[in-house]
Amino acid sequence: MNEPAAVERLPRGPHRLTRAEVADSQLARLYVAIIDAVAEHGYNAVSVADLVARAKISRRTFYELFDSKEACFAAAFEVLVDIATTRLDSAIAAAGQLDWRQLVRASLAAYLRILADDPAAARALHIEALIAGPAFTVYRRRLMSVFAGRMRAARDLAAAQGEVTGQLPEAVIELLMGGIDDRIRDCLQTAGAAALPDLEPTLSYAALTLLSSSPETREHT
Repeated sequence: MNEPAAVERLPRGPHRLTRAEVADSQLARLYVAIIDAVAEHGYNAVSVADLVARAKISRRTFYELFDSKEACFAAAFEVLVDIATTRLDSAIAAAGQLDWRQLVRASLAAYLRILADDPAAARALHIEALIAGPAFTVYRRRLMSVFAGRMRAARDLAAAQGEVTGQLPEAVIELLMGGIDDRIRDCLQTAGAAALPDLEPTLSYAALTLLSSSPETREHT
């Protein structure tokens, strides 16, 4: 999910970039630096000194932009979520008209491919944010909400087509999101990011099974 053109080092000597453009370039380099650093060494092992060296900025500049490593990682995490959301939207739009089952499968396949294409970002989103501590709960919930919204939309489409009935409890959606997150994290820690697309059939089966259930059925089982 990195954007190489946005993180090139500023030219040496005089240049015509505005202060805002310089700050944007420094921010982009820091985002890439912290995502790559935590992927290589783990969140706890990364220091501000590591980040300024990678981003090729001064320590003073770092503290002009962020109060701490935690603040830098939080900002980078939000950027990753924005990039993932945009790419997921583009992939679904490119797929054209889909029924609700196809929408679920396409959403999962697209997200897994996005993660597989950027292993460092995948680790940041699904592993290192947990290690970063409770303060990152809100950021992880935002990531999960991106996918939860698509699962709700798919079920709403199924209901509109008369294939399911009743309102699915929010706890069921949260259970599904937790399972998807867990399987992605396990794959990253065992088989690696390249294997993530192989999860699609299993995750799709689980998602379709939960989303096609009805509250009335669960109450009597």
